[in-house]
Amino acid sequence: MKPVYFNNIEFKEIVQKVKELVQESENLPDQGVRDYVTSLLKYFDLLHREPLARILEKVEAENPELSETLKQDYTINTLLELYDFHKSEVKNTE
Repeated sequence: MKPVYFNNIEFKEIVQKVKELVQESENLPDQGVRDYVTSLLKYFDLLHREPLARILEKVEAENPELSETLKQDYTINTLLELYDFHKSEVKNTE
């Protein structure tokens, strides 16, 4: 499968659309559906947060200059912000 690449404007539109959809999901009329969507988003977050933390931990340990280079990319930096990894270095909690 060929990877899809979005420019910064397209990616910003995607982020905005996701924010809108999350807001809409908070106002769904059925409490069960709202709870289901909240749970789905929570586990989607956890599914990505753990491997992303491990990737960043390895990059920072083995190639710290790459870590800084990655943060200069708008899309990567946006992802780091979404998972609160832009504020501090990832620390090994094992």
